[in-house]
Amino acid sequence: MDYKKIEKGVYSFKGIDNWNGKEIEGHIVYQPFDVPLSRAWSVRFGMGTDNADTPFFGKSLKDCKKWLTD
Repeated sequence: MDYKKIEKGVYSFKGIDNWNGKEIEGHIVYQPFDVPLSRAWSVRFGMGTDNADTPFFGKSLKDCKKWLTD
């Protein structure tokens, strides 16, 4: 999995899904407002950061990276 910092609190990722072998890409976004700290970071599939599928929320960037690679 390749990660690239776009700006503070926004990272892009691109790699191969461990479950089905297909290529995946999206963003990891930090949203500190209006959410509990345990859900401040989110993994968003797709190219946009606003209207993307969000299957995982975590308390840290490390949690999101771990979820993507497990």
